[in-house]
Amino acid sequence: MRAVRVTVFGAWLLAGLTWAAAQDVSPEQQKLLAKRAAEADAYRKLAEAVYGLQINSRTYVKNFVAESDDIRGDVDTFVKGIRLGTPTWYEDGSCEVPAEVTVAKVVETLRSAHDRYYKGDEIKTSDFESITRRIEKKVIKVLGMGAPRPDLPPDLPAGAAELLGPPPPGAPKPAIPAIWTKLPVQARLRALQAARVDAQRRLAERIKGLRLTARTQVRDFAAESDVITTELNAYLVGMEEVGSYLHNDEFIAEVTLRVPTEQVITTIKELHSRHYTDDPDDTRGHDIEDIVKTVVKKDFEATGMGVPPREYLRAYNEAAAVQMPDWSMSAIEAQGQGTDPEIGTPQGKLRAARAAELDAKRKLAERIAGLKIQSETLVRDFVSQHDEIRSLVDAILVDAAVTKTDFAADGATVTVAVPGMKVWGVVNEAQRPPPKP
Repeated sequence: MRAVRVTVFGAWLLAGLTWAAAQDVSPEQQKLLAKRAAEADAYRKLAEAVYGLQINSRTYVKNFVAESDDIRGDVDTFVKGIRLGTPTWYEDGSCEVPAEVTVAKVVETLRSAHDRYYKGDEIKTSDFESITRRIEKKVIKVLGMGAPRPDLPPDLPAGAAELLGPPPPGAPKPAIPAIWTKLPVQARLRALQAARVDAQRRLAERIKGLRLTARTQVRDFAAESDVITTELNAYLVGMEEVGSYLHNDEFIAEVTLRVPTEQVITTIKELHSRHYTDDPDDTRGHDIEDIVKTVVKKDFEATGMGVPPREYLRAYNEAAAVQMPDWSMSAIEAQGQGTDPEIGTPQGKLRAARAAELDAKRKLAERIAGLKIQSETLVRDFVSQHDEIRSLVDAILVDAAVTKTDFAADGATVTVAVPGMKVWGVVNEAQRPPPKP
């Protein structure tokens, strides 16, 4: 199984070291950069694993932390407080840092945050107890990987970047990873553009998840009118781009967008005053003002992912020493259907769309499990042999983006998708040989 590890990672490391040497970076600095990158990778994988845990049949940790920045802060603080293992360096300049945490510790943190900050009614204290009964493994394990590169990936847990510290003095400025130089520049630009679009979509979802009252979220308010939804989505087009990041060992680009919280509140208030027509006792102007009191951060941020167009990846793959599976070069999609007795009302449409999204993600999980890695080996076979990556695969499914929603007279159809390259990255990484003793 491990023999199918894509060799471009090693090629990138060799090229990266050559580039680093050209920048007069000392071997000590290279080791520090590699360790810093591996630690950042470990923190992010831990966060993905924790956020991907399912609390009950309707809610994941990812949805739970979106309820309040206080909850997100507690979970992020817990993740960056997890003790990392001893780093291992290799002759090619790469570094690996292991990390693990018990599911019991995660549950304890989530329950504490729920008791202190949660104001909703969808998640009960008893739901957290069911996590340990539902998850077979008792320990979540990840392996952070890094190579000499000064910039850090986006979407790290809050405070993790400060914990890692700045790059060592004399470290070079970020450069395009060598693996990306194997593709035309147009491929990289189109991957970044796809990531921007995905970030806009994710930012919209986070804003729509804001709770206006105990019973109402922004998405409920937006469902009142197609005009509200259109104006809210148009507002997101001009968001500030915080930065971009190109993965070192796979063709995934990430872009982070930011919007000030105050600007979000102002926009929602304006839309409310112009378009809201529901029961005036349900959502009032002062309810929207109260959002400011529950949102601690001054900005909303979201990170999107994109990959180059298929034709560029196919041309690259034809020349690769070991080829990637065909499914890794495009998005993996699934469609789900849902309905509601009150499908003719805005709220009924919203509930139907939520049901369709859950159905789509269930089907997406089945499709990913049936993907072929090599010969007759499927993803489900591989995951069953490697419990430590099960949570990472689950987190990918939770993070699947809704790319299309259609309504008919009898229900809703929702399409969800994840980059095939991200699934391949998790599986392929787990096939690496274990760290040297």
